[in-house]
Formats: sequence, C-alpha cells, structure tokens
Amino acid sequence: MSSSQPPRVARWLLEGWARSPNRESLVGDLFEQYHAGRSASWFWRQTVRVLVIGVATELWQHKLLAAFVTLFSAYLGDIYTFSRLWVWVWRVHQLWYPHVINSRLSWIVVNPWAYRLRPYDWTSEIAWCAILAAMSVILTRWHPRQRGLVVIFLFLPQVGIRLPYLLSMDPRSPIGLFAVLWFSSFTLIAIPFSILLGALWGSDDHSIGLAARV
Repeated sequence: MSSSQPPRVARWLLEGWARSPNRESLVGDLFEQYHAGRSASWFWRQTVRVLVIGVATELWQHKLLAAFVTLFSAYLGDIYTFSRLWVWVWRVHQLWYPHVINSRLSWIVVNPWAYRLRPYDWTSEIAWCAILAAMSVILTRWHPRQRGLVVIFLFLPQVGIRLPYLLSMDPRSPIGLFAVLWFSSFTLIAIPFSILLGALWGSDDHSIGLAARV
C-alpha cells in the first residue's frame, strides 16, 4: 500500500529536471498510477527511466553543447591556472591560515586528528566550488532548457579528473583513510552540490515545480 504522496526527492526530480515535450502529462500519469496503488520503488524506477531517457534525448539533440561543457569542465583547471585566479585564492588563504597557526586555535592545524581534516586545503576547495557554481550559473542562463545536460557534463569531467588520484590512495592507514574520505566527500558531495546550486540559481524557475519551464 503506497503513501498519499510519491517519494519527495523523486517527485522533485520529475517536476524540475525531467525534459520531455509531454512532461506534464507524463508526470501526471505517474502520479495517478502511484495513487492507484503503485509502490514507491516502482515510482523511483519510473523516475530514473524518465530522467535517463530525457538526458539521452537532450544529448542527441545538443551534442555540441555537451561536448563544449565537457571540454570546458575538463580544462577549467588550466584556465584557473593561466588566469592566475589562484593568486587571489592564495591571498585569501593567507588572511586566515597563518593567524590560526599562530593563535590559540593552533590546535586545529597541530592536533593530529584535526589536521586530518586538511584545513590547509579549505580555501582552495571552497574557491573551486564557488568557481564551479558560477560557471553553472552562466551556462544554465545561456541554455536554461538544457540545465540537466549542463549539470551532468559539468560534473562528470570533475569526477574523471579526480578518480585516478582517489584510486591511488591507500585507505589502510588512518591518514590514508581520512584522505580518501575527505577527497571523496569533496568530489562526490561538495562539487555536485555546488554545480546543482548554480544551475538552480541560474534558471528562471527557482521553485522547480510543475510550472517549471520545459
């Protein structure tokens, strides 16, 4: 027996990210079948199916956009280096990190357990997430109807670039385990969240409801 409402996350994905000429009727049909007795797992399967088909269709229709976003994301690190943005990030880092080391809060970077949280990387990682969010805003405003495509192909190269480093880490020691956990969290949580947040901000329909633009 299903609950009164479909799974909230699946519903949000359908209403905000499904792309189909008959999206509203398709979503409405799925809702009707759910209320008629379909299970939550069935609703999730249908949601994934609709999203995958939508992405495949958009990829076929917008191959150049997908290629551009992929290459842009893959070479964003080089752009970051050559544009010397890292100089400004380093200056921001110098505003707080040396003071922490020399203050009563120095345990944050001296304590072995706290040090494994990699405070020396916080500034650059926050800056990188901010850059990805800004790029997501720009690309989504450029192609608002293909924001799902932008999110996916902005994110995938980021994972591909970091995956070899992640696989080379040895989690059998405490230091290695913390490095794997931190690097995985940054790659699989912080980066996609930043890109998704930028896409939502860059789209005209911040509410992401059934009235979202197709």
